[in-house]
Amino acid sequence: MPVEYDEKGTYIFSSKDLCLVKEIPEIIEMGVDSLKIEGRLKTEYYLASIVNAYRNAIDDYMENPEGYNYTKYLSEIEKVKTRSLTDFYFNDRNNKDFQEFEGKQYNPNFEFGGKVLEYNEDKSIVEIKNKLFVGDELEIIVPGNINVSKFKIDKLWDAETDEEIDSVSPGKKGQRVKIHLPIKCETNWIIRRKK
Repeated sequence: MPVEYDEKGTYIFSSKDLCLVKEIPEIIEMGVDSLKIEGRLKTEYYLASIVNAYRNAIDDYMENPEGYNYTKYLSEIEKVKTRSLTDFYFNDRNNKDFQEFEGKQYNPNFEFGGKVLEYNEDKSIVEIKNKLFVGDELEIIVPGNINVSKFKIDKLWDAETDEEIDSVSPGKKGQRVKIHLPIKCETNWIIRRKK
């Protein structure tokens, strides 16, 4: 592979993220038994989202190969990606579209909102990962289900005092808040915030 330079330098280590969810049928038919998902230096939010998308894609294809539609899984991957996506050389040995020249490392539409620590029918305890406001639109990533549970924050309560608040910021590690969740959640389920 040639190493090319421009005014910003070289991009040999600035690859786009590999995305083969469209190719799941071919991968399964090739006899592949397991997939490795890149997780080094990734958040638990990223891992939960990506693993859930691929797990659902594989299970759905195995259940109904003729009805496989990769777009719903790709839609979930798009919500968490921080770079452009590529299939590298999977479909084209001459592919040149695999380097990220923009240097983008964030998602403009969604971010890690929080993680469920304790579910309660009225007020659940959530460890926050980014600032949350009353009125924010959130999505709960439900393991084993490609469809997220969407809701809007109606009220927030301070986790220590139970006092109603308008917003909460992650000023310290493990910052918590109480929030009403629309579905029964397990510990460590991930919540995504729409920006």
